[in-house]
Amino acid sequence: QSKRRSWCRSSLKGTKRRKSLPPVHQDVTELCNSISLDLPETDRLSVLLLSSFQFSAQKLEHILKETDGFSRDAFRANVRSVTEDLKRYVQKLKLDGTLKSCVEDPNGSSSCTVTELCTGNDWLQIRSLFPFHRFAAESQSWDQLLLRYQAGAEEISRQLEECRQTRGQAAPRDYLQTSQAAVLSSKPNYQQILDDQGEVLSCMELVLDELQQAVRLLQAFSEDSRLYLRRLSEQLASRTFQQLENSPVRKLLAAPPKKPPPEG
Repeated sequence: QSKRRSWCRSSLKGTKRRKSLPPVHQDVTELCNSISLDLPETDRLSVLLLSSFQFSAQKLEHILKETDGFSRDAFRANVRSVTEDLKRYVQKLKLDGTLKSCVEDPNGSSSCTVTELCTGNDWLQIRSLFPFHRFAAESQSWDQLLLRYQAGAEEISRQLEECRQTRGQAAPRDYLQTSQAAVLSSKPNYQQILDDQGEVLSCMELVLDELQQAVRLLQAFSEDSRLYLRRLSEQLASRTFQQLENSPVRKLLAAPPKKPPPEG
């Protein structure tokens, strides 16, 4: 008889036993019992993950079908799509040894098997197979990083708004004590330069408008001249060749008429 025991039970050896948890829902127990005992532990864990998702999807569909605008076909299509993605991900976890490390300790001996986890109240301890505490800590770190960057972005936006109000004459506070302060403080006021050159720019705009109108007139004159020369050339050609229609040279060069073949 194997001396291996579930970690969640053997860890209580020599200590005060805790009270039993409430009984697991019958659907969950049937879900665990439906997994074949002949499969390896890694395969059983894979099937358990996929079956758990299907079980959750069925429960969610049962809840959502009472809401307005719920599409059963669209929901099931999404479930099928997510199921395929989950199958590929579970297969990846199986190939890289992640699932194997969940059911075996580093020494190579099996720790808490899927069979033990699916038996009675121990099924609730299945989440202990996964490093949820590490995920929670990582999520908290990302949240802190996001808050820090949000605070920095708000500070930069405030400094930028101050610079806009002072027309770019004041440098941001972060650069006042650095070697870049002189460069930033010497920045020209381009808006003031444009305001001072307003009359010159207006005159240049008028000159450009006049030049544009002159170019358009030249283009129209060029087009009219081209059409006039074309019509004049056609008239001269028609008059010249019309006088040559009765020319003796033209009659001489003309081919003699063909004689009809003799009859008979």
